[in-house]
Amino acid sequence: MAAAAIVGDGGWLGRLGGELHEFLALVFCQARSRLAAFAYIGALLAEPGDRRSCWQLAETAGHASPRRMQALLAEHAWEWKAALKAVQRFILDHLGDPGAILVIDETAELKKGAMTVGVGRQHAGITGQVENCQTVVNCAYVTPRGHALFDFRLYLPKAWCGDRERRERAGVPAEAEFATKTELARDMLAGAAAAGAPFAWAAGDEVYGRSSKLRKVCEKAGKGYVFAVPSSFMATLPSGRRVTVAFLAGLIPARCWETRSCGRGCKGHRDYAWAWAATCSPSHWVLLRRPVAGPPELAFFYCHAPAGRPVSLSVLLAVTGKRWPVEECHQQAKGQAGFDQHQVRLWHSFHRHTVLSMCALALLAIAAARPAAGTPSAQGTGDGTARAAGQPASWADTGALPSRPDRPAPTETGMVKVSVPETRRLLHLATTPMTAAARQLGYAWSAWRRKHQARARYHHYQTRLRTTPA
Repeated sequence: MAAAAIVGDGGWLGRLGGELHEFLALVFCQARSRLAAFAYIGALLAEPGDRRSCWQLAETAGHASPRRMQALLAEHAWEWKAALKAVQRFILDHLGDPGAILVIDETAELKKGAMTVGVGRQHAGITGQVENCQTVVNCAYVTPRGHALFDFRLYLPKAWCGDRERRERAGVPAEAEFATKTELARDMLAGAAAAGAPFAWAAGDEVYGRSSKLRKVCEKAGKGYVFAVPSSFMATLPSGRRVTVAFLAGLIPARCWETRSCGRGCKGHRDYAWAWAATCSPSHWVLLRRPVAGPPELAFFYCHAPAGRPVSLSVLLAVTGKRWPVEECHQQAKGQAGFDQHQVRLWHSFHRHTVLSMCALALLAIAAARPAAGTPSAQGTGDGTARAAGQPASWADTGALPSRPDRPAPTETGMVKVSVPETRRLLHLATTPMTAAARQLGYAWSAWRRKHQARARYHHYQTRLRTTPA
């Protein structure tokens, strides 16, 4: 089992955490900042509570007061952008894949007050209503082996951008101006392409699919994309006629629809009926989807592949089905790494906490990912491709299980893949020494057990004396 391997091979986990520390060490000029950052990440992974304030993190790290954690977020001199680049290198060093997908999506962090930077009445996707919240646009790096949050941007509403007093109170830098969510996504995709991050596709929902400037950034960088678009999206047919994609659906004959899976879900394969329509451009297509059973609710996707890259329907469906990992990254970051469980209000404090939370999530995601079957254990190549990173050679993916009862079981089934929440718990068990409180609890339990056993033996002896004939 992979769980036994994680707990039993604590040395590998130690090396993995040490490698993350090496990437981050160059960001901090002072040892106090560096050690506080390492303690902050460790406390994020170890703290089991729903809230992870500096008080709770400091207590978990063994600090007498939250002063070190608060100074790390608000006072110490270190650049969060440099730390973000460090965690990106850490992710690419282990999960880098030339065929990776960058998935764009936003998440809301619900708040009660009005002082936190970027907070305001805006739509929250997690509730589907207008809430008092922060909105963060995230970019997830998705590969067949694993996925993790790769980049982020805080959405600053117009009410904040025009309020000088509010900006100064929250420490918003002067160069921070209003930008739409699509502009933030465009900045992240352009930055990843300029930095040479290996990826081949970009994906996103309708919010980002309707932005022509965002699509042009992908095309200019030589990347393909599969973006969801609204039913009113206009497409140009090979005949030159411009129609909405909703109208295009009525032009497709019934024989052109075929049922295929866009990947596995928690309940098996996600089967839909698909149609693939050409446009006036040889490198652009419209992908249409409808449920196999139930109401015919159509979904539309605008697709592009760079010139010279052969693309099939199966490839586009695979990219379409890889949009969900960003939602999983949001859930894991909030539930396992304290992404939204902070009590910071200033601009720099928020970004510093978010980057450190991404470091914790990246460590969990890489610990949960294992090299594919047949991948040798090797050192880093330095060319942006993934490496085994000293992982045990026996950590092969689960073998192909028989699809019918009459087929024999495989000789090598591999290991059962663990999830990120399981990895966090096992990582804590494998790397956290027993605390003094736990040791005292163990001593108390042993003393109570000895006392209870002695009392039981005494009562047994008295019972035998009363029942044994003279």
